[in-house]
Amino acid sequence: MVGENIQIALAHLVAADSHYKGLGLVCMAVFMALLLAANVSKAVRFYIKYFAYNGMYLVLGVVCIPFMLMSPGDPDNMRWASRFTSMSVKYIFGVRVSTTGLEHLNSNEPYIAVCNHQSTIDHIGMMEIWPQRCTLMVKQSLKYAGPFGIAAILCGCIFVDRSNKARAKEAMAETIQTIKRKHAKIWMFPEGTRSLSHDTKEPMLPFKKGAFHLAVEAQVPIVPLVFSSQEKFFSFREHRFTSGNYAIKVLPPVSTEGLTSDDVPKLTAQIRENMMDTYVALTHQATHNDLPAT
Repeated sequence: MVGENIQIALAHLVAADSHYKGLGLVCMAVFMALLLAANVSKAVRFYIKYFAYNGMYLVLGVVCIPFMLMSPGDPDNMRWASRFTSMSVKYIFGVRVSTTGLEHLNSNEPYIAVCNHQSTIDHIGMMEIWPQRCTLMVKQSLKYAGPFGIAAILCGCIFVDRSNKARAKEAMAETIQTIKRKHAKIWMFPEGTRSLSHDTKEPMLPFKKGAFHLAVEAQVPIVPLVFSSQEKFFSFREHRFTSGNYAIKVLPPVSTEGLTSDDVPKLTAQIRENMMDTYVALTHQATHNDLPAT
């Protein structure tokens, strides 16, 4: 009986061994095919690197979560994401950032930071200069982005469902409470969600007015931030993702004291125009100079 059981076990081992060998051969074949495609296709190389880059944030989410659990929902939890990103991602992918005007972020009072948006590469610069007690307003779908979404919840990020006006209004009301109750700063992208192809004639999309209404209602300043073009080293259209650098300039705060909702359209247009002018100047500088990293 024992001998028969041993024979049966050995048979299973042989079958399992054959199965895993077959699976190993399939995995090896897929890996070799990807290597071949990467050598042949610029697009394949781009997407492999791009997905590896975004995958880093899932890993960083896992690393940060245990630290964030010590004070869930606290905007200061963003310091863990900032610290670990600055220690890893920018070096792995060779993206450098130069900054000016950082003194405008150092206020102890709440404000709304508005920033132009190009791609997820923005995240490297954001984490390089992230202000204290600042959280982020992001689209609702990111709440379900695995470890990244959990980390975002623990950082007190405010999630907005832009397809639902009622819920968007609720998110804005929640944001005002966050500003007052937690004495927090809020980082927003007034362009909303950009197309991955960046197929637009202008470097910035039209600004949505939500961030500006929020600042006026909360009576807090707006701090504009401008990121120069990443086109020289990162482009969906050209399937380009190499090492490179870009510049960030923080503009002086714009007061909203005494303004009402009637002033929002003019305020939005003025800040966008100023940011556009700064973008053009920064991009020219980043293109023609070797910017030092901070």
